[in-house]
Amino acid sequence: MLLSFSVFAQPNPELRAELDSLALIQPGLNEQVQVSISGVMLSDFISTIALEHNLNVSVDDQLNKAVVTNFHDALVKDVFMFLVEKHDLKLEIIGSIISFKKMPPKEELPEVYIPKEIKVTYKQENEFLSLDLKRDSLELVAEEITRKSNKNVVLSPAVKDKKVSVYIENRPFLQTLEMLGKSNGLEVTEDENGFYFIDVAQKSVNANNSSNGNSNGFKPGQSVDYGLALNDADPNKIDVAANDVPIANIIEDASKLMNKKYFMYDLPTGNATLDVEGFDFDELLSHLLNGSTFTHVKDEKLFLIGSRNGEGLRGSELIQLQNRTIETVLEFIPADLMADLVVKKFVELNGLIVTGSRFDIKELKEFITSIDVVVPMVQIDVIIVQTRKTSGISTGINAGISDAPVATEGTVFPGLDMTFGAETINGLLNALNGFGIINLGAVTPNFYATLQAMESNSMIEIESTPKIATLNGHEASFTVGETDYYQEERVAINPSISGGNVTQNRVWKSTDANLSILVTPYVSSDEYVTMTISVDQQDFGGRVDPTAPPNKTTQTFTSLIRVKNGEMILLGGLEKDSKEDSGSGTPILSRIPVIKWFFSSRKKEKEKVKLHVFIKPTVTY
Repeated sequence: MLLSFSVFAQPNPELRAELDSLALIQPGLNEQVQVSISGVMLSDFISTIALEHNLNVSVDDQLNKAVVTNFHDALVKDVFMFLVEKHDLKLEIIGSIISFKKMPPKEELPEVYIPKEIKVTYKQENEFLSLDLKRDSLELVAEEITRKSNKNVVLSPAVKDKKVSVYIENRPFLQTLEMLGKSNGLEVTEDENGFYFIDVAQKSVNANNSSNGNSNGFKPGQSVDYGLALNDADPNKIDVAANDVPIANIIEDASKLMNKKYFMYDLPTGNATLDVEGFDFDELLSHLLNGSTFTHVKDEKLFLIGSRNGEGLRGSELIQLQNRTIETVLEFIPADLMADLVVKKFVELNGLIVTGSRFDIKELKEFITSIDVVVPMVQIDVIIVQTRKTSGISTGINAGISDAPVATEGTVFPGLDMTFGAETINGLLNALNGFGIINLGAVTPNFYATLQAMESNSMIEIESTPKIATLNGHEASFTVGETDYYQEERVAINPSISGGNVTQNRVWKSTDANLSILVTPYVSSDEYVTMTISVDQQDFGGRVDPTAPPNKTTQTFTSLIRVKNGEMILLGGLEKDSKEDSGSGTPILSRIPVIKWFFSSRKKEKEKVKLHVFIKPTVTY
């Protein structure tokens, strides 16, 4: 017996030496074990031995494997060595404590592909090809065939990593490739340009279907291309190839293969043609029933299948909007999405109450979610700057006779603008008449004379800074101005009265001069703002008569611009310059230097007006 246990200890002599050393201070390791067990957990077995022989052990909780064994007169340390080797355990000794742990899994090194010679032979004289392949890489085989034959062999991405084996001696090129494909589950086709394409062979009818009594429901001898298989990468998904196969049969076969439970209220009609990989059962049902009058619902335990309007497949749901109002969204929902649904607005909750097929409700909900996004708010700062600069000079002497005597009046400073009456002028003439032979006489009592020597300058700057805000795609308007009044006289004649009766009415009427701005912004995904802008500015001028309507000037600007969010641009500017140089006087005398100032009057005016409009849009969400 001892010899037998020493054999177990040989693979790990270091561990045996440690146990022998620990046995010097822990005599329990040299005691004998008498035990026969069946179905006891490994951790419990080790703990029981340690307790009986006064040993300190620590056992990993993962050692929950049931063991069946029988020991008679075996040393404890030999039993421990046996368990370590038998159950792949890791034993560590720390002081007087023996620790048993599960051996960590060994790291598997990836298989290294060692390139080897690809045995391909091609004869140019008769275009015969020979292959001697044993689990060779199909990608390298295709490269070698192309290199030696100068015929292009192209692989589908699905077969590039495939290993192939075949032995064919001296056969025609295409025939050799076809046999290579058949023996390895591949399909070879040649196109009109001389390319040879290798892909996965088209799936045939699953062998299990025929062995299970033709479960797909096809008649014997019927030519059908139909197959189902669990996906290699994910066994919870399925690969299906079907050519004009009844939908009900596909659902039945797929549910059996994937172990899915279902209940059919109505048996789906129609056939389907598909070739898909990696579909789960829910996804497969969605594609099979899409476009038909049937649908499905995934319950907690099974799938419900039947008519879209079936009792078990109908439902009601409240679809609430988060970012938009229901009034603006409802008109944009396509009629096809609501054709088989009952839709009612619930304004208080900003949503729709929808009743109908769960599948149709899901489609409608997905559409509403796609358009229920935050609508940008655009604040538009408009700065309108109008500058008016004027200057003028008026000089000269005017004289005349009025209907009545004129009093002397006017200003002397800062500008000279005096009107002299006959009394003042005669006083001046009498003063001059006293000098020698000079006698100028006197003027009539209604005579007057006006003397002007004036210069004026003005600078007026008007700045308007309106701010308007609106939602993306909606028009915003801003209007500010003033109202003036004028008098209108109406004359009414009543011909029914002998001699005519004339009635005069005076009515005050109003007229407006406004600054109006209309803006419609459109925000793009890159936050550039396209705006249609219309600016209409009106100003009052002078009056022909105090009771007449005031003159009105209008400046209109319309533009379509595109500007980045937060940037300011000069939308447009209008400049107007006007000059006036006029005069009147006595012929000939008004042209003689110096003397002309006493026999003429002159007026010079200059005006410069500028209008600039600045625009700055700011997008917020």
